Amino acid sequence: MSTLRTVKVALRKNQKLFEVLHPFHKAWLVALMRFAQRRYGINPKKVIFSSFEGRSYNDNPRYISERLHALCPDCEIVWLFQTKVIDGVEVPPYVKKQYRITRAGLIEQATARFWVDNFRHTESLYLDGKKQFYIQTWHGDRGFKRVGDDNEKLDHKVLRMENQCAMMIAGSEFGTGTYRTAFRFNGEVLMDGCPRNDILMRNDPAEAAAIRGRLGIEEGVKLLMYAPTYRDALERCDQDAVLDISRTLDHLEKTTGERWKCLYRAHYLNTRLNVRADDRLIDASKWPEMAELLLITDMLITDYSSCGGDFALLRRPLFLYHADAEEYLRESRSFYFDIAESPFLVAHDQAELEKLIDETDAEAARENCEALDRFFGTTETGHAADAVCKYIMDRMG
Repeated sequence: MSTLRTVKVALRKNQKLFEVLHPFHKAWLVALMRFAQRRYGINPKKVIFSSFEGRSYNDNPRYISERLHALCPDCEIVWLFQTKVIDGVEVPPYVKKQYRITRAGLIEQATARFWVDNFRHTESLYLDGKKQFYIQTWHGDRGFKRVGDDNEKLDHKVLRMENQCAMMIAGSEFGTGTYRTAFRFNGEVLMDGCPRNDILMRNDPAEAAAIRGRLGIEEGVKLLMYAPTYRDALERCDQDAVLDISRTLDHLEKTTGERWKCLYRAHYLNTRLNVRADDRLIDASKWPEMAELLLITDMLITDYSSCGGDFALLRRPLFLYHADAEEYLRESRSFYFDIAESPFLVAHDQAELEKLIDETDAEAARENCEALDRFFGTTETGHAADAVCKYIMDRMG
């Protein structure tokens, strides 16, 4: 763990120390940003983007950024990155890369009309709400683990950056409800969907074939994806796969008579996902876009991740593998609802999983996914990126 992160964690655990030091930090940030605004002004066509606290160029912000450039080529697009990743991140030539928590990064934020993010954006506490627009896209509006103020296991309530949002986006009624309670957000929610899911709504075979080609997947091979979320106690650590992936692939090949491979993906808050060696396994943890992987996946197995709600848009077999549910509830998070009362197909061991696989044909999978859409109140349109871009362009004046 870095020294800076160690300090941040210590502050979050010490409410009194946080309350003493935070005003001084805030005063410095506000002074710097207000000075930059007076000196340079606010560019009505500058848009700042950040994804997962500056870790990557992906997710909802990426799809908005690329669509905005197509619709408004004279926009100035700036992406903020952490120091340790900025040199290794590939971006289009029209994108300006900048370090996030630096003097230069703060000046970029101070002089941009729009900020687009998918995670907590600390600096949003210091924006000028009368002249700037902070758009929060979040990164999973159909998750069932409690987040934000709904997570009773937080040491204390953190400052809610989302209170500064001009607008949030959602692809479901469930997601909007989560924003209201977890983030205490009472503002506008654009309900056209999540831009990262537009590719799933299109479900274009040509796009899928191109992605398979870039991954080197042979024709005729079926793809299972295993994508577990992280455990709070294992943040920034390796995590062992709970699922026996090789046994699952053996079962699929035996019952379907087809070749199968598995894309496995560690959560971005884990350093890696430890799996048993098997030539049929492909580590897709570093692939930048989860939505692209979902598009080419024939069957998804996750545990407590919101990717299940996204994958349901494809109407393909989807299973939750909860072999460690009691431990997860005790040591990590509680859920927004009783999963046993939801449409999710849940297995608690390998035998139950194999039975579900055998019982879930294409028609049953389609019906299950439609039931999940109804359960969450899904509102995906396939044009979510366009809707966000319109919101931005309408306010450039």
